Amino acid sequence: MKLLQTLSSAFWSNYKLLLLISWPALGLTVFGLHQLEVSGWGVWTAALLMRLLVEFTFLGLCLAVFNLLGIKNKWVLGLLLYGYYLACTADLTLLWYFKERFGAKYLQTMEGGADYAFLTDWRVLGYLSFFFLFSLVSVRRFFQPVSRCISLQKILSCVAVLLVLIALHPLRFLPKPSDFLTTYLMPPSVVYTLRAMMAHSPKAIITQTLSNDTIQTARTYHVFNAQNTGIGKEYKRVILIAAESMSAKYLHRFNAQIPPTASQEYDALLAAYPSATLHPVTLSTLYGLSVIFTSHPNAKLSYENGYPISLVKELKKQGFRTAFLRGANEKYMDEHILFHQAGFDEVKGSNFFQTRPEYAPYISWWGLTDRKLFEYAVEYLQEHKNEKTFLTLLTVDTHVPLGRLDYLDQAYREVEAPFYDVPTLPRAFGRAGQDLQRFLTGLQNKGLLDPDTLIIVTADHPNFSNTPTNQLFKPYQRVFDRVPLVIITQNKINRSLTQDALANQLDIAPTLMDLMNLPQPKGFFGHSLFDTSAKRSIFDIKEDYVKITTADEEKIIPLNSKKEADQPVLELIRTLWIKKN
Repeated sequence: MKLLQTLSSAFWSNYKLLLLISWPALGLTVFGLHQLEVSGWGVWTAALLMRLLVEFTFLGLCLAVFNLLGIKNKWVLGLLLYGYYLACTADLTLLWYFKERFGAKYLQTMEGGADYAFLTDWRVLGYLSFFFLFSLVSVRRFFQPVSRCISLQKILSCVAVLLVLIALHPLRFLPKPSDFLTTYLMPPSVVYTLRAMMAHSPKAIITQTLSNDTIQTARTYHVFNAQNTGIGKEYKRVILIAAESMSAKYLHRFNAQIPPTASQEYDALLAAYPSATLHPVTLSTLYGLSVIFTSHPNAKLSYENGYPISLVKELKKQGFRTAFLRGANEKYMDEHILFHQAGFDEVKGSNFFQTRPEYAPYISWWGLTDRKLFEYAVEYLQEHKNEKTFLTLLTVDTHVPLGRLDYLDQAYREVEAPFYDVPTLPRAFGRAGQDLQRFLTGLQNKGLLDPDTLIIVTADHPNFSNTPTNQLFKPYQRVFDRVPLVIITQNKINRSLTQDALANQLDIAPTLMDLMNLPQPKGFFGHSLFDTSAKRSIFDIKEDYVKITTADEEKIIPLNSKKEADQPVLELIRTLWIKKN
């Protein structure tokens, strides 16, 4: 009882302020629970009460430390609080778009030359202004400075409470996976991000020989055994199109709320050719493309080690000319260097197109318009029509949050429906379909869409955010978050792709190797989508954990887990097996 009296007296002077400034973190937790699909009122209640206690104590600790250091100016404290809310906003943004918290890898994207013009949008300015005023008003109205003696007492009290919460975390007793996902949302944003930055970075196991334990784990999860199905033939021209952020929810075929005329080009292709929807296993462009190129879930270890496994390199061995074309800046996140390491002879983006007078006027926003990128691709393929060519195209007009804002003088078929008369992602995908069809027609007119041409249309990653068009995605369906894939050939392939719910982005590279009848690299985690008998596993690696889904179970393992039972899986996803066939 005396301890409780000491704790309560230590907080009494500023308890109103601490309660008031804790509620944004509760809002973040509510949104996170929703995005991570945590269900159950009991779970939600326990998580919110726990987060309130953690946030109240953490902010009390920060306030006491500032007091002890002599920082008692209300304007300064208000600005510090506003900085903290910006960190919470980063968490909110990543949960919104990627169902993942703000972490170390996303700090890298902020330095990559992205377009932040959306920060001038009145809604964003209004949001930032609200929290700026809320921070200043809250501190000026309710902050009560205390002596350094009381501040020290507060620090000791807060540390004691936090240590107890760490040692006796009640959310750990929730049913799986709620035990992990609720705990995942508990650390304050600043703490979470700093911890992610300082976390031990696992090292890749680059090997030609697997340990017995890894072999057994690989068998358990059905990896390292991709097989060809006999569907393949020799192609001279292979085109992989990664449509930025494309998700099934933007297509009428999967979402009846999308007007049929808005996605008719995509829908027609999906109906006419072998197609599937894939579970995403990574987020952001560099990570998504790395997974597509390597059929390995650990994108970071792939690109940090020069892509020991890469379908691009496999095609180079077969004499293919390899080129990567994108609308955005090719130097974004050093991707011009990384994709060269993945096996591409050429990497061209907006910097290159800026030197071409016929393309430079069509560079705005994130980069070159998709229509002009496709036009250059036809030009490139025509120039190299007598060479075996593997071309990857990364479009940009459908980039979040709203898609291209200015299409310059390019005309499109308009869709007479809500949300299609202003910049939104549904409108952007409607226009992207038209550009794709123009590209296919251009290939046909140049004689480049012949029996020797193979085209795969998919996405680098999906987009989970539904704003500001959430009315188009109700009722929510899980298929909305999947990535479409369609295989286009002049001579139609009369075999369907698997409709296995566990089909995922790891299957893209094995499918391409199968279509070309080339030996499957042993290090692939996925399987050809034509292999309908293959057993699959999904390895979805987030900032600091991996979510594994099989036909029998779903589990989450922290990447820094010390549990002996978790080590075989963690070793498996670190293994880059480069054994030759």
